[in-house]
Amino acid sequence: MRVIITGGSRGIGYAIARQLSRAGHQLLLVGRSGEALAQAKSSLAEHTLVYPADQTIHEAPDKLILYMKEQQFHPDVLILNAAAFFDDTRSVTKPDAHELERILQANVISNYNWVQKLLPLIREGEYPRIFVIGSTAALRADTSLYGISKAALRNYTLGLREELKPAGVGVTLIHPGGTFTEKRVPDERTDPDRLLEASDIGILVAAMLTLSPQAVVEELTVRPMLGDTF
Repeated sequence: MRVIITGGSRGIGYAIARQLSRAGHQLLLVGRSGEALAQAKSSLAEHTLVYPADQTIHEAPDKLILYMKEQQFHPDVLILNAAAFFDDTRSVTKPDAHELERILQANVISNYNWVQKLLPLIREGEYPRIFVIGSTAALRADTSLYGISKAALRNYTLGLREELKPAGVGVTLIHPGGTFTEKRVPDERTDPDRLLEASDIGILVAAMLTLSPQAVVEELTVRPMLGDTF
């Protein structure tokens, strides 16, 4: 299959890319940093494509579509993984309202825009699927702007699943709990087995792409064995 992965150069996105590359899928990774994308590409299959873009820019998916036409890349699957954290106050009363607007733009509105622009191409795919990487922050009483944005993303994705059922486009929402990445590593406060491995999410996505065309996992929650770390 031909798969687009946003935020594909690092963290969970890169872990998904590694698993799908091993499974023989053709990938197109999107990310902000051209350097990080090039580094990610060097460890993946030779036919992997990369495209530097800021997902929050409204015209970004339009330019990506032009690039895909040039490369004759016809996507079957869209994986929306890119996300932002921004504010670290862990408060829903202290940050300025502009900070809430900023994170909603990054984590909700930009994904809405990408789906709207790319959906006509995904509909034509051989195995049309959209995966959205959410967070367990959407499922609990979370005192952060990030939690607000992920809860809004969850509501949007569940509605998307419902609306696209008749079109045969499967929509899957995955909620990872705390996950080790390049930036979040074991240390004196976090034991090596306290968080998920990013590869756990990659393995799950790869497995779901082997399901029959009439099967779709709607919503999946994956937490560390000891639960969320907040």
